[in-house]
Amino acid sequence: MPSYGLGPLWSRVEDALKGLIPVYDKVNRVISLGQDLKLRRLAVAKAIKGRDLIVLDAGCGPGTMSKTILDSTDCVKQIVLLDPLIEMLKESKHRLGEDRCAFVRAVFEYLPFRSGVFDVSVSTFALRDAFDLTAALIELSRVVKCGGVVLILDLGKPDSKLLQAVIGAYWRILAPFLASAYIGKGGLIYRLLYHTYLKLPTNAHLKKMVERLFTHIELEEKIMGGVIILLAVK
Repeated sequence: MPSYGLGPLWSRVEDALKGLIPVYDKVNRVISLGQDLKLRRLAVAKAIKGRDLIVLDAGCGPGTMSKTILDSTDCVKQIVLLDPLIEMLKESKHRLGEDRCAFVRAVFEYLPFRSGVFDVSVSTFALRDAFDLTAALIELSRVVKCGGVVLILDLGKPDSKLLQAVIGAYWRILAPFLASAYIGKGGLIYRLLYHTYLKLPTNAHLKKMVERLFTHIELEEKIMGGVIILLAVK
């Protein structure tokens, strides 16, 4: 059985992300063709339900998803923002402050929390950067309560070989071109997205991986399967 995750490529992606923090959200707007915030709000509506929720934002980046959650609902008691990059955590803390927010440096594969502590875990355009995807999914399952929710919004790899080629060409050629048009030569670093895309399981296979850990799965494909919203209930 193939393993999924970035493996040794992870360090290259980590170094690239550090340099992109000042333009991270703006470039995401550009290369998602203006869809990223719409997709985040749709994901929030699916996952954040109830009252006084304790939420994990795993792979929080500069805090964009946590801000979307806090701006969209008053259901959240606390959000724990987790990221392996201290620079991302500093940016998210600067953006959100400490009201209802806590900040933790860690990786997906080793979450420093007790089992069953979170009502909801969200991972937004981040889980694809896990070193070991299987280990990351196991950890996300472990830290949510029975009946809790794990929400994954990320790049997808369609099951159709034709669509895989179309989406792959977008990440290999057009996305770096759009990023470069916006921020200059530095935008070429977005070619790394194509290499992370190659390492993804297909959407159907990802669903099977998640089904081993959760009782109920909903997988919604967007943009020809190039983006997925996966909701898993433990």
